[in-house]
Amino acid sequence: MASRHGGKGKSQQTISSIIGENEKIMEIIDTTAISKDKTKAKRCFIVVTHLKGSHLNYSIFVISQSKDIFKLRYRFALHELNAVDFLANDDSRLDFLLKFNEDKVLHYASDTWEKKKKFLISLYKICKNKLPKEALPVFKNVNTQMLEETVFLSATLKGMEDNSPNPSESVEHEYKLKYLTKEEEIDLEQVCKACQWEIESAEEFIAKRTMELSGLDKANIHSIMNVEEEILKLFETMDEAIKRLDTLDQSLCEYSEILSKEESRILDISDLSSNHSVRVTNNQRLLNKTQELLDLLSLPVNLEDLDTLNDYNLESFSQAVEVAQSRVDALAGHELQDMHCVQEFMINCKAFLKTVPELLYAELDDKFRKDWQGKHRARHINVARFASLLNWCKDFNPDMYNAIFQSYETSIQKCYAKEISNLFKDKVGTIQKRSNLDKGFSFAGKSSSSSSSMMDISASRQNIRGSLNNIRGSIGSVDSVNIKGSGDSMATYQTQSENNSKFDNLFCKVLDFITPLVVDEEDHLNEVFGIPYMEDIPTDASDNEIRIRKDVNTATNNILIKLFGAKLDQELQQLIEVSYKVDPYYSLYMYLRLGKPSHNQEGSVFLKRFYSSCLIIVKRQFDQFIKNQVTQIGEAKPHKSKKCGILHCVHKYEHFVRDTERLFDRKLERRTEIEKGYITLLEAVFFAIDRISKEQQKVPPEVVMFENYNHLAQLMKSMNLSCLAELQKRAEKLYESNLKEYVTVKLGNPIEKISAFFLGVKQSLSSAVRPEEVGFQINYSRSVLKNIIKQYPLKDVRRSVEHYLNKIEKHLCEEEKLHETVGSRYCHTILSQLSEYQGLIKSCYPDSGITFEFREEDVRRLFDARIQKMG
Repeated sequence: MASRHGGKGKSQQTISSIIGENEKIMEIIDTTAISKDKTKAKRCFIVVTHLKGSHLNYSIFVISQSKDIFKLRYRFALHELNAVDFLANDDSRLDFLLKFNEDKVLHYASDTWEKKKKFLISLYKICKNKLPKEALPVFKNVNTQMLEETVFLSATLKGMEDNSPNPSESVEHEYKLKYLTKEEEIDLEQVCKACQWEIESAEEFIAKRTMELSGLDKANIHSIMNVEEEILKLFETMDEAIKRLDTLDQSLCEYSEILSKEESRILDISDLSSNHSVRVTNNQRLLNKTQELLDLLSLPVNLEDLDTLNDYNLESFSQAVEVAQSRVDALAGHELQDMHCVQEFMINCKAFLKTVPELLYAELDDKFRKDWQGKHRARHINVARFASLLNWCKDFNPDMYNAIFQSYETSIQKCYAKEISNLFKDKVGTIQKRSNLDKGFSFAGKSSSSSSSMMDISASRQNIRGSLNNIRGSIGSVDSVNIKGSGDSMATYQTQSENNSKFDNLFCKVLDFITPLVVDEEDHLNEVFGIPYMEDIPTDASDNEIRIRKDVNTATNNILIKLFGAKLDQELQQLIEVSYKVDPYYSLYMYLRLGKPSHNQEGSVFLKRFYSSCLIIVKRQFDQFIKNQVTQIGEAKPHKSKKCGILHCVHKYEHFVRDTERLFDRKLERRTEIEKGYITLLEAVFFAIDRISKEQQKVPPEVVMFENYNHLAQLMKSMNLSCLAELQKRAEKLYESNLKEYVTVKLGNPIEKISAFFLGVKQSLSSAVRPEEVGFQINYSRSVLKNIIKQYPLKDVRRSVEHYLNKIEKHLCEEEKLHETVGSRYCHTILSQLSEYQGLIKSCYPDSGITFEFREEDVRRLFDARIQKMG
């Protein structure tokens, strides 16, 4: 409901018209509605009304005003009001909340504090007077006593005004007194007559009961006077009972004195018994302590006999040290430590323990200085026998322990340096010998001009001896890679693959030597010397945990670097550099092996870091290798043979992919870099195919392209590499497009004139000429068509087919074996043309009786017979 009015004076009149004439306005307030986003303010009137003619029907209306338009927004019954929130008990806030059933909350603000207060007090007064107690709403953030006093004062003032004699100031009452009608007077008299006999009976009943009550009172007084003698007798009996109670009380006091004396005697006896029990307990504890002391002062061995330490008495020596240390620890702070025997025993034990670190150092230093023979595991086992003594010495005498550990570091460092040096001398020498046997991997048709510079090995390594034959006996035969090509190419690839496998085995042996060497030494240091393992720092570790872990890792890393780091890092990097100079293709194998979990995730953080630093060097070499191969592919030349065939760079790419996939795990984490190399090289091969096909003059460019693209597409299909899926589709598309171009355009047509004639017919049809009108054109008349058809008898067609199939054999290489595929595609193209031409004859030259000098079946047989020979 909405109404439009102008002017403030008409607001109340408009509101009355909206709420209805039957509703009487009890209270009204002009407010502003507050929205949730507090950006839009709308003027609203809250009106409390009373339905005329009803006692309890009160309502609350909310009417909004937008400009001159008044609209009814809400209507609630008064009993639906649940709570009224003043939001503040002072004038600090002018807004308030009205909460109704169904969780409806209205938020408004008044212009002034007086208006807000007046409206809410009036609302409280109406609710208080017109609603039952259980339905009263809750008034929050307001002084309830103030509201009650206001309502009481208002009611008092109203009563005074009602009793005022001035009729002009009286308040109009909702209900007025009315005179009874005659009918009402008659009804009232009949009711009174009906009740009159009951009123008279009640008066007689009251008089009768009053007389009876008076008689009963007299009887009670006589009864009390008759029992007076009996009451006196009762008092005498009570006096006698009190005397007897006094006698009993005196007897109880005497009994209590007797019991107190007996209690004292019993307590004395209990004290004597308790003292005896304490003496027995103390004697038993003294015996136990004495036995305990005797056990502590006794040793299983005689310490004076243990004046030297060697392999023979190591077990008894370790047991004596453990027992003596435990006795000293147990007697320290003992209750009987001041006894002379205890002090003398502790002096002897401490003197023995003081000599043990010196004996331990002398024995181990002598062992460390010897040139130990055998594997390092045997050395570890020999030293591990002293682990318990070393752990004890670490706490008892840290200085002597550090001296022992430094002696161990010095000796073991020399042993490892010798072993590592001997290993790498042999392996580097073997790799250098390899450079004289093979020119290395190259995408170019011949060795690169820079190959001679790659053979320049540093002078410090020229005296290294070794022979490739030293490892041939330990390396098994390697399966040859499935490469299509000539015998020389096949032999070259097989030789390269065998040499690459030999290098892979050699490099794996190096890593298989390094990995257990470092891991075993870390285990040995932890078990014998208590050196903690290096650990990766968790990502969720606290700052304090990170600091502690870094300190531990740094200390352990420094020890391992001192034992291995300098020599091992130098030798392995030298091996990597020499391998790359001999053949850059070796970087692929090194990248594979260094990135594999079998070598890089043995649980040794030191090894992970060491291999990671080497992997960075190898990664750079591999990137440079890919870059060089792309350059070589860009410089690749076509074959010098009559047929171009499959290009050398295509064969090399196939060799690279197959060899790499044979080695690499599909789940390898670092496989992404290898796949990038695949894509980079393949895109370079695509450019090379396009370039070489145009540079060579031996066969049509389309032949070179569809042969090589088919070769690449089949390779990618057989390898099933997801990273090459897009390039595989591209190769298949280029194969199809170039094959189609060769068959339909470059190869030639055995019925060339017929094809040219019907090409003109199709052009005429495309220029809006109707089929039946084509024969009326001079160039496409029936006679011209008949003369052209006569030029192609079956024998001439056979000769042409033989000629073009011979061209296919001349152009295509034997390696790819596409002769049958291309011949079949060519046959299908010719037969499709013949079928199309026959359809044009029927539509453009109906009833002409024109037919070819041969049938489609004849042409198909010609192709089939010749293609079978080609296959």
